[in-house]
Amino acid sequence: MHTNTEVEFKTLLSKEEYERLMELFKGNRTDFQTNHYFDTPRFSLKALDASLRVREREDLELTLKRKKGYMMQEFTIPIDADTFKEIKTTGIAPESDIKNELSSLIGTQKLVNFLSLSTLRMYLPYKTGVLFIDKSHYLGTTDYELEYEAKTYSGGKKEFVQIINELEIQYRKADKKIRRAFNAYKKLH
Repeated sequence: MHTNTEVEFKTLLSKEEYERLMELFKGNRTDFQTNHYFDTPRFSLKALDASLRVREREDLELTLKRKKGYMMQEFTIPIDADTFKEIKTTGIAPESDIKNELSSLIGTQKLVNFLSLSTLRMYLPYKTGVLFIDKSHYLGTTDYELEYEAKTYSGGKKEFVQIINELEIQYRKADKKIRRAFNAYKKLH
């Protein structure tokens, strides 16, 4: 199992800003992924500032994120297509440290795949962190985002402010993708 703590800074982008950045950084690595989000029918994980997803790229991985202060604690394990299908069918996570963490959060509640979100992502090392430029699709919505992942909060915040100034990006508060998608989900249900 891989665990990680990350510090992220983000802003929404206009379509024009997104296209300009994609052109500016053309040639950097891009990938396409779909995140399949799970929660209980009563959204118990969301209520605890946690999220569970299966990320689908070339491979599949199951990730649990839990908020710890201003940082996110992340637990990730690789899974195969059969395990993914089993989670969707049974509502139960596979035996793992993630399942143990989930048990402490939601007990024996079943999981449901309530939302899938696809993202085209470009990423590159930038300053002392990593810069991500995302175009996301979910529930008939498309949005654009710039994210900067840093090692520390104070240094990362300073660099993020420099980055958006250098790239002439207008700062727009950006909730996490899952929150934006969940808000779209609520409007539909």
